[in-house]
Amino acid sequence: MRSLIAKKAIDMLRVTKGVENAFLLNEQDIGQIRKLEEEDEQMNSRYFGRKNNIGVKRVLQAEILIAFITNREYDWPKDNLKITYQGEVIGKDVSDILEINRYKNSKDYCVCGNIVINHKKMKGFRDIDEPPMMIIYAKPWIEIENMAFISEALIASPSRLTDNYIKSKVTFKSKLHIGTFLAGMNLIKNIQEETKITYTVES
Repeated sequence: MRSLIAKKAIDMLRVTKGVENAFLLNEQDIGQIRKLEEEDEQMNSRYFGRKNNIGVKRVLQAEILIAFITNREYDWPKDNLKITYQGEVIGKDVSDILEINRYKNSKDYCVCGNIVINHKKMKGFRDIDEPPMMIIYAKPWIEIENMAFISEALIASPSRLTDNYIKSKVTFKSKLHIGTFLAGMNLIKNIQEETKITYTVES
């Protein structure tokens, strides 16, 4: 059952606009990605502070885990990143180009890629021992959650270390604006039990 669901999800991804390739991660891949994500969280950024990728942590706990590579045509998840300090949001990711340009023209904000930060507030934090926190969330994978036997499906954006690892595993055509995502799926409890029973009988 798991292999059929994984195949269906991968087939769905491969025909999604902007997806270059998709593949199922095995236990060795998952173990390596966990190590890379832990290593990445130890590397504090001068501007973004400490990182807490809640999304990837949740996805790595899923029963079925898929990686996929995207190009600039992919509809990237929106509003999945916040930079906070002492409970206050001082930065976020922005998808709209016009909005990004408005921030670029403001003296109060600093723009790094698609991340917008309140520049004035950041200056006040540089000499403080406690750094800001970058929190990255997972997003529901609605198309897969609507499939039979699926209780939850999430998409998360991994670190650059994991990004490089995923890209090293498969081939892809485009070389520009390439991104990577992790997708995790959990099965409905009754299906899990039936799968275990079937496996035991067949064994």
